[in-house]
Amino acid sequence: MRINEIEIHAFDYAAERTGTVGGNWVYDPDSTLEPPGFVLTIRTADGTEGHYRGFAFTPPMVAQIRMVAEEHVLGRDPLERRAIWQDCWRALRHTDHLGVGPIDIALWDLAGAHHDASVSTLLGGGRDVLPTYASTTFVDDNGGLDGPEAFADFAAECLDRGYDGFKFHGHPEVRPDVDIAICEALADRVGDRMALMLDASSLYQTYADALEVGRALDDLDFRWYEDPFHDGGVSERAVRKLVAELDTPMLGLEHVRTGPYGVANSLATEATDLVRASAHLDGGITGALKIAETVESFGLDVELLLGGPAHMHLMSALRNASFFEHGLLNLGSNWILNQGFEGEPESVDDDGRMAVPGGPGLGVDIDWAFVERRRTGHTRIEG
Repeated sequence: MRINEIEIHAFDYAAERTGTVGGNWVYDPDSTLEPPGFVLTIRTADGTEGHYRGFAFTPPMVAQIRMVAEEHVLGRDPLERRAIWQDCWRALRHTDHLGVGPIDIALWDLAGAHHDASVSTLLGGGRDVLPTYASTTFVDDNGGLDGPEAFADFAAECLDRGYDGFKFHGHPEVRPDVDIAICEALADRVGDRMALMLDASSLYQTYADALEVGRALDDLDFRWYEDPFHDGGVSERAVRKLVAELDTPMLGLEHVRTGPYGVANSLATEATDLVRASAHLDGGITGALKIAETVESFGLDVELLLGGPAHMHLMSALRNASFFEHGLLNLGSNWILNQGFEGEPESVDDDGRMAVPGGPGLGVDIDWAFVERRRTGHTRIEG
């Protein structure tokens, strides 16, 4: 069995009542965003195929897929995922590896189709449903999640729906005082019944601000404090100093594209407590699994970045992952979670749990009518 065709269907999404402030997603009743997306299909000569639906950083992902497709993917046995992964990882070493994830996930989906087994089964996964937390859009000034009371009300609603935790993203205009006030309101309303988390998303520009917010989280018993520094967590010395000052665990490395190799360095120097990993951005299921097992070897936890079927299957096989991230959520807007798929695979049940799809491969079907209706481009690479 050999790969003889790679196909990329480009399209755009429709995120109604959603806008951006400084590139950060917020509720906006007067705006509809149309970010780019794509479906990558890898196909063999006998017609077996695997798919990946892309929703983030589409232009560099597609460009990098094209960079490695002919030399490192076409003509290969699709079941040799790790060998293909290693070759693509090296080939894209100058360009942050964003093309590796889509290729790897599509190959896992193809392998599931070939073996008539779910990716969870291929990974040895043992969970059919996943504990899940609600992850919000950023603080807005438009009447959505626009302050402490709105966040507390929404967290209470999420608690009633069965979510195990609640995380919000800070004010995009860099307002540590607002973020602290929201944290206090959340702790007061639901803190004894839900895990609470703050994702500063690299907003804070000074160490003093990051420390002030972190000390507030210590007082409020938050589950974790995520990516406070404006440099994206690259400065291990700065993060190590903050980790030593605070009791709240630091969740880091979301914005650092060094894979399991850089993760090992950060853990060895105690520059983070917990690690954020992504099948989408960190080299697919193979890359994220490498990261998770590296973190496990240090006796620590990994948390997967946002959702998607790949993360459902991967988390089913991870001992050291606490929650599935369901986001981005808001009172009045609908993010692009399920667009591009048939049905709504990323939905919680009445107990707030996320079900792992049970069909072959990723267990989801592409909504080709949606893709065709919103098509913006098409590429076929044959060999």
